[in-house]
Amino acid sequence: FFCLAITSQSFPLATLGKNQQIIGMLAAIGLLRKIPLPKVQKSLPRGPKAFWQTLFALNWLASVMNMSALAIFSDRIAAEGEGRLNTFQGIYLARAFSLAALWSPMFIAMGVALVYAPGADYRVLMLWGLPFSQMLLVGMTTVAIKTYRDETALFVGYPFHPQALMGPIALAGLILAGHMLFPSVSIVLMITFLMPIYAILANFRNKPIKVLVQYVTTDLPRMGPEVVLFLAAGIFGAGLASLFEGDTLTIGPEHNSLLLVIIGLTFILALSVVGIHSVVGIAIVSGVLVAAEIPPNLLAMCFLMGWGIGNLINPISGIHLLLSGRYAFHSRAVWRWNWSFVITAFAMGCLWLSVGTHFLGH
Repeated sequence: FFCLAITSQSFPLATLGKNQQIIGMLAAIGLLRKIPLPKVQKSLPRGPKAFWQTLFALNWLASVMNMSALAIFSDRIAAEGEGRLNTFQGIYLARAFSLAALWSPMFIAMGVALVYAPGADYRVLMLWGLPFSQMLLVGMTTVAIKTYRDETALFVGYPFHPQALMGPIALAGLILAGHMLFPSVSIVLMITFLMPIYAILANFRNKPIKVLVQYVTTDLPRMGPEVVLFLAAGIFGAGLASLFEGDTLTIGPEHNSLLLVIIGLTFILALSVVGIHSVVGIAIVSGVLVAAEIPPNLLAMCFLMGWGIGNLINPISGIHLLLSGRYAFHSRAVWRWNWSFVITAFAMGCLWLSVGTHFLGH
């Protein structure tokens, strides 16, 4: 398939490197794992109130700190359970974390969406994705408290304080301001440039140069599988775009953009169920729909939903691999626990896309 694509005259060789920006952003965000953990009180809050507080705090902190936030919260909560997370804790921490991908410009999901839907505006995606993610978060938290009374009554939360958001908020503001001052520099490149600076400054008391050297020599080489995944997805998407650029696929001028993105979202989620990373599904959908001239914001929102919701039904997604490898979480439970939530989120996502078709189409 790839040989056929790359030998065609229309194959865009430049797109072979389209994921380079994403890989650079991935490497920059990874340095956030070296930020010192905040000091917290010894006793942890418990009960429904702690459940609300923990999930929303994780969602918002993760919107800037990514996987580092999930590790911070999980480490502290697991410390009360001899280093383990039970199924209920792992499921809801993963949900709160993953829903941040629906709107956060600092998430790798946003970088992927902007690359595979050229012309999309991250500000529009934020404005449309944020209320949707919070609506899902409120709904799932409310249902959990009513359905799992015993689990939420015993839930060990994270003693989060608003002051902990000051650094991430300042970073987010700096990134957005930098992009406004230099609009020719994409938001992905701005994040790639400023994230390491923030991480180094946060380690000013912990020998920042030593931390940086350790990250470059130890942590970056471990990212090999992730780099290969993004490179392969980019090449695969480029091959599809080449094949469908000619007469292989014909989409009429009267095509229904909403229907096409819903089919695309369904395809991405279907791949996630069988353990295929969302970026692969996004690359395929982008390659197939390249000739459809779908409004870029609408297509990018579809990709964000595919990433944020798809990760929850994928037992070998990065989130579940972290939880299972570090906290003895049984990742196979994600199918049993998350299928109803994913179906509900998918249905609501389709409705949200239909409501926002006009808004996202501009």
